[in-house]
Amino acid sequence: MTFLHISLLAGFAAITVPIMMHLFGQRQPQLIDFPTLRFVKETRQEQSTSWQLRHILLLLLRILLLAALALAVARPRVHSSLINSIFSVSAVAVCAALATVVAFAALAGRRSRTALLTCSIIALGLWVVTFVWGVQSFSGSPPVPTGDNSVPVAAAIIVDNGPTMAYRSDNSLRLESAKEHATWVLDQLPRESKVGVLLGPPVSSLALDPTTAKTQVKLLETRGAHVDLLSRLRTAIDLVLKSELERKEIYIITDMMAPAWSTPQPGLQELLREHQGEVLVQIIDTGIQDTTNWSLGDPQPNFDSVAAGGNVEIEVLIQRPSQTPKNTGVTVELLKEKIDHRLPILRSGELKTAPSLVVDRKVLDLSDKTSEQVTLKANSLEKGVHHFTIRINKTDPLAIDNKRFLSIEARPIQPTLVISDDVSLAEQILEPIVGTFGKSSSGAQTSSNIRFSQIGQTPLERYSLLWLDNPPPMSEQNATKLVEFVEQGGNILMTLGHNMGSVEIKNNALAQFLPGQLTELTSRDRFNSDAFLTPVALSHPMFQDWGDSITDQIWNRFSIYNNWKFDPLSENAATIMQYSDDDAPAIIVENVGKGQILTFTTPLPDVPQRDRPEWNNLWSIDNPYEAFSLLRGALASLYGASRESLNHQVATQISLRNDETRWPSRYELYMPNAKTKRIEAISGSLDLGTFEGVGIHRLRGLRGDPITRGFSINAPAADTELIRIAPTVLEELLGSENYRVASNRSEVESSVGQARFGRELYPMLMLLVAGLFLAEQAMSNLFYKIKFR
Repeated sequence: MTFLHISLLAGFAAITVPIMMHLFGQRQPQLIDFPTLRFVKETRQEQSTSWQLRHILLLLLRILLLAALALAVARPRVHSSLINSIFSVSAVAVCAALATVVAFAALAGRRSRTALLTCSIIALGLWVVTFVWGVQSFSGSPPVPTGDNSVPVAAAIIVDNGPTMAYRSDNSLRLESAKEHATWVLDQLPRESKVGVLLGPPVSSLALDPTTAKTQVKLLETRGAHVDLLSRLRTAIDLVLKSELERKEIYIITDMMAPAWSTPQPGLQELLREHQGEVLVQIIDTGIQDTTNWSLGDPQPNFDSVAAGGNVEIEVLIQRPSQTPKNTGVTVELLKEKIDHRLPILRSGELKTAPSLVVDRKVLDLSDKTSEQVTLKANSLEKGVHHFTIRINKTDPLAIDNKRFLSIEARPIQPTLVISDDVSLAEQILEPIVGTFGKSSSGAQTSSNIRFSQIGQTPLERYSLLWLDNPPPMSEQNATKLVEFVEQGGNILMTLGHNMGSVEIKNNALAQFLPGQLTELTSRDRFNSDAFLTPVALSHPMFQDWGDSITDQIWNRFSIYNNWKFDPLSENAATIMQYSDDDAPAIIVENVGKGQILTFTTPLPDVPQRDRPEWNNLWSIDNPYEAFSLLRGALASLYGASRESLNHQVATQISLRNDETRWPSRYELYMPNAKTKRIEAISGSLDLGTFEGVGIHRLRGLRGDPITRGFSINAPAADTELIRIAPTVLEELLGSENYRVASNRSEVESSVGQARFGRELYPMLMLLVAGLFLAEQAMSNLFYKIKFR
C-alpha cells in the first residue's frame, strides 16, 4: 500500500480528542435540593452498566470516524489484484463488528453467561480471521506500481488478423478498427518504452520504439487462417519477463472469435497466475454480438487429378445465416478458367488472367434449412491444370468465404510398361485401350512389354504406370524395386491369377505390395456359380464410362469361378467392387507413398487355355464390353491418379514435383494480389513455402513454348465461422483473475490505469466515513435523548 499524501496521516492524532474528552470532560454531579423520589430513576440509569457500555461504544465510533477520515485524505493506493481481497476482508470485519455489538448488548442487557460467551467467542474469532486474512493479503501482494506516468513500459502488441477480421461493420473492417486501437495504445506509451509487435514472424526481443511499432501495425493485412492467440500470448509473456523495465504490459486486440482461442497452451494459466501482479494482460474486443454471414464450406473434389478427357465432381456445403427470414434462395456456380499458356501477365500493375466460364450452376432453396450439400461437375477436361472458382450470388459483411478455389490436373497418357509372361498383351489389349484416350503427351509409343524375369534390368523410372499381369512369386530385390516405384509416385495395375500359386505367397516378397492379408483361394463350381461383381465405390473414376448407369449393368451375366481373398485389407486400402456371394473384395485400390496400386483379385483378361480352367468368363463372352470398360476405367483412374494435391489451406507448406522431362526448371509465380516471385526447381521439386492469402496461384514457365501450372489456397471453413468464445471458456484458458477485457478506449484507459497505478481506496473509505458518521449521530441521539413525561 502507498499513499498519495502520506503526510496527512498525521491526522490520526485527532483520535486523541474524543479520548481526552472522555477521560477529562465528565462533570461532577451537582447536588440539587429536589424531592429525592423525582431523581431516583435517572440516577440509577446513569450509574448502570448499560449506560457505561453505550458511552464506550460512542467513543469507539468517534475514534473510528476520525481515523477513517485521516486515512481517506491520505489517498491510499493498493495493487489492483488486492481489491477482491479487500472487499472480502471488509465483509468479514463488518460481521466481526456486528458480533461485537451483539456481545456488548448481551453484556448490557445482563443476558445469560452462555449467550454472552457465545457472542464473545464468535466476535473474537471473526476479528482473528480478519486480522490474519488481511496480513496475508497485504504481505503477499505485488508491489504497488509507481504513479509516474512517464515511466517506460515493456509492451507486447498482439493483433488478430485472422479471416474474420475482414468482417465489415459500420463501413469499416474489423482489422482497421484493431489497427486504430493498436496505434492508440502505442501513442499512450512513453517514448522510452520497448515494444514488440507479434504479427506472425518470430520475435526474439522487445526491440522497437512505439513509433516504429506503429509503422509495422499499419502494414498488417488479414490472413486466410485463424491466428493462434494463445501461442502468441505465451511468447509475449516470455518477452516482457525478459525486460528489465518495471511495467510489463501485453495487449491482445481481437474480435474474440472462438477459432483464435482453440489451441490450448499447457501451463499458460499457471504462468499468468504466477506473474499476475507483474504482467498486465489487456484484451481489447473489436467484435460485435450480432453478425450475418452466407458461406461456402471446404470444397471436396472426388479426385485431385484425372486422366485427360475425364470428369471431376466437387462437393461443397452452402450455409445461410440462421436469422435470415427472407430471400433464402441462393445460386451456386462453378467457373472454369480457360487454359491459355500466354497468361497470366502483369499489365499496369494488374494481374491479367484467362477468362472463366460457368460450367455448372445449381439453384437452392434454403427456406426450411440452414445448409445444404451440393455437387458441381466439370466434364471432358483437356490436358493441363484447370483452375475453378465456386461462388454464390450473395453479398454479406464477410466476403472471404463466399468464394472457393480449386485446381485440378488432367494428366496426359504416360508411357506404360506391361510386365507379363504373355508378350502379346501390350499389343493386343493395352494399345487398343490406350488408343481410346487419344495420343500420349509425347506422341511416342505408349506401352512396352517385358517378362517378370526382366524387372531387375529395366529402368522403371521411365514409366508412370506398370501393369502386372498374373504375377508369380518374385525375388526380394524385384519386389523392393516395385515398392520404391510406387512410393515415389508411380502407379501399378495388378491382376492376380493362377501364377501366384497358393496362399503361402504371404511369405514371399510379393506380399510387400498386396492390398491386405492373403487368406485363401476361393473356388466355385463352374457349372453352378452364383458369384458376380457388384460395384461399391460408385463415384470412383474407373466407372466414369458408365456414369450414373453403373448400377444398371447386368453384372450377373458374368460368373466368377476363382478369386484370391484378402482379410483384413491394409489400412490405406478400399474396396471398389466386391463379389455378390460373400462380399469379398474384387477390385481394391490402395495408396502407397505417393502412388497407387489397383488390384483385381481375379484375372482380367483371363484368356481360356487348354491346360487350365478359366477363372471367370468376363473376357470369353462374345462381346466383352464390360470387361474392356473395366480395364479402360482402371487404366484411366491410374493415369489420372496422383497423391500430390494442388489444393491447400492457408499456412500449409506447399511443394510440387517437377519432372524435368515434362516441366521447366524455372517459373514465375503469380499470386492473386498481383505480386510475383521467381521459383526454381531443386532436385525435381518446387518448394513454394507457405502462403497467407487465398485464391488461385499460377505458375508460368518456358520449355520451348510457354507452360502453365498452378495451385489453389482456401481459408479453412472452420476459421470463418462467426462464433464468439464464451466467457467461461476464456476463463478456463487464462484464469478469471489473470486478464482484463475492454471494448472501447474509455474502458481501456480505466483498466490500464488501474493496473499501472493501482486502485485508490478513497471512494471506499469515504463510504466508510459516511457510515461511521451516521452511526455516531444515531448513537448520540440515543445516548443524549431527553424524555419529557
